Amino acid sequence: DELTVKLPELIAQDNATLVLFSSYWQMEQVAKSLREKHKMTIQVQGEQSRQHIIEDHKKNCDQDKPSIIFGTQSFSEGLDLPGKYLTNLIITKLPFSVPTSPVEEAQAEYISAKGGNPFMSLSVPDTSKKLVQATGRLLRNEKDTGTITIMDKRLITKRYGKDLLNSLPPYKIIKH
Repeated sequence: DELTVKLPELIAQDNATLVLFSSYWQMEQVAKSLREKHKMTIQVQGEQSRQHIIEDHKKNCDQDKPSIIFGTQSFSEGLDLPGKYLTNLIITKLPFSVPTSPVEEAQAEYISAKGGNPFMSLSVPDTSKKLVQATGRLLRNEKDTGTITIMDKRLITKRYGKDLLNSLPPYKIIKH
C-alpha cells in the first residue's frame, strides 16, 4: 500500500524509470494498483520478453515519452540502459536473499559455531554486492546522471545500513 502511494510521485520526476522489486507478487500487485488508480502505463517483467520490454522502453525514451519498467532481481543485472534510457532508479527493498541451499546453511552453521554472526558475515556482504549491482543500472558511464531512490528504511534504522551505504560508489546521499 505504501508503494502504491509513494511511487507515482517518485516516477513522475523522470521519463525513464526502472523500479526493482524483491518479489514477483509485490511487483504485480503494485503494477495492478497503479494501472487501475493512476492509469499508468507500466512494462512489467514477465508480461512480455525482456528484449521486447527494453526495445519498447528505448523507443519511448527516443520519442521523449515517459517509460516505466517494473522488474525483479534479474533486472538489476546485465541490463544496459545508458544515458537518457535510465534516469530514475527506484529500489523498493534491500535485496537480501534467504539462505536456502545446503551449502549456505552449512556456511551459516560454521560461522555460528565459531561464535560469528552469519547475518553480518554472509547476508550483509551479499546484499551489498547486489545493491552495488542494482545501482549500477543507472550509472553506466561517467556522463550518466539520475536519481536512485532506495525505499527500505533499514538503510537508516539498522546498524548494517551504514555499511551498505558505505559500500556504494560515492553518490550524493540524501536521507528522508
